Amino acid sequence: MEQVKVGKFIATMRKQLNLTQNELAELIGISSKTVSKWECGNGMPELSLMLPLCKILKINLNELFSGEKLTDANYKKKAEENIMKLIEDSEKNKENIVGGRALGKVANIDLNVSATHRTNTEFWDTIGSEFLGVTALPKWGGYLPTEEKLKLLGNLSNKSVLEIGCGNGRSLKYVADLGATELWGIDISENQIKRTKAYLQTESIDAKLVCSPMENRCGLPTDYFDLVYSVYGIGWSTNLDKTFELIHSYLKKEGLFIFGWSHPIHKCVSFEGGKLVFSNSYFNEEWYCGDMSDKAIMLSNRKMSTYINALARNGFVIESFIEETDKERAMNSETDFGKKALMLPTAFVIKARKL
Repeated sequence: MEQVKVGKFIATMRKQLNLTQNELAELIGISSKTVSKWECGNGMPELSLMLPLCKILKINLNELFSGEKLTDANYKKKAEENIMKLIEDSEKNKENIVGGRALGKVANIDLNVSATHRTNTEFWDTIGSEFLGVTALPKWGGYLPTEEKLKLLGNLSNKSVLEIGCGNGRSLKYVADLGATELWGIDISENQIKRTKAYLQTESIDAKLVCSPMENRCGLPTDYFDLVYSVYGIGWSTNLDKTFELIHSYLKKEGLFIFGWSHPIHKCVSFEGGKLVFSNSYFNEEWYCGDMSDKAIMLSNRKMSTYINALARNGFVIESFIEETDKERAMNSETDFGKKALMLPTAFVIKARKL
């Protein structure tokens, strides 16, 4: 619907009835600021308010959606146009969220592993880090408490560790500072591997780095690592079971696997006008392609149970599940993302052990 046209129509009909914005607002039970927002074309009435508004303005829903009074001759035509427009708008309003960003145009797709790897590799080879920012230890992602508070990693002295999605190397430096003596990293992007290598060299840190999708067997040693971890990497896997199976094989017996990712409930709820609004079904795990600047990404919004059940199927026992919000940091934020984090989890961390 054309918000500006509808807004002007609401204002015209209100004035014809000699109502002020305050008077119309009182009749509906809303604030005058909301009426002003409608009339300026900066928003539409909520569905629950449309019928009361139409009754007061002596119009029907079809006229409200059209932004004009209708004659019998063009009523049916406009009704059909408005129905198609509503369907189109509902598709446009489906949102998927990565980190704190809502994606642009989103379309459901059938999973094609090679195409997904190719698309996501190009994204991370080019604008990935700049567009999404850098998430690295001690941060696990979103508004989760930091590692200093959670203390999930434990004592890493003389431990061998592997990072899934090593990004720019900051997390590898963090675990090295905690005493880890053998560092490995894997990433789908050759440019990310180069960044990690360059950064660690400036810090005089050695690491073995492998460029490969995480769900592919790529020559990493088995029964070898004390810890495998990932900060906002696991969700990019095209095959969660295969990824967890491989990670299980890399770990020594009793080895730890810790990973953080965007919380599924966060990714289907938007913060709009001070309210949380479902913009996607929590149960929808279809793959989608979304726009980020001039690049595309391909992801799936997996349910929380999907991660937990995949871990159980592949020989892990869960020791900790963290989905708390760092309330102090969220309260100090002036963004909608921070406000949202006070009401629901924006990320989660799971600590699991190889049986």
